[in-house]
Amino acid sequence: MSVQEQLRALVHRHHANLAEQIASVDRLLTARDEEGHAPHDSIVEAQGITHQMKGTAGSMGFAALSTAAAELDTSLKQLKALDGAVTSDQMQEASQFLSSLQKIASETTPEMSTLYNADLSQLAK
Repeated sequence: MSVQEQLRALVHRHHANLAEQIASVDRLLTARDEEGHAPHDSIVEAQGITHQMKGTAGSMGFAALSTAAAELDTSLKQLKALDGAVTSDQMQEASQFLSSLQKIASETTPEMSTLYNADLSQLAK
């Protein structure tokens, strides 16, 4: 397998992993306690995942996904700072950023990565 083929396989794996991470964040942000609030632990865990997604997506050549994950990450950091359960009203902005991230992800393919067709011979120089 050539280096280019290995890189493409890596891009495919990371693209699939990003989709799984988005699904995890969705589950965490839709979880509610008995009072209908998002538990603080869920916000903390979701923020950790979005922070990782932001970096991975950027490193793997998915700039739009990285930007969308960064917006959600910032929103979740603000909610995390509340240090308690989060009401539905407080979750509204984060939910909008999650929807945007999901839309971008649904329209993104591995082949859209800037690394997918990168000229590796130019990178080695």
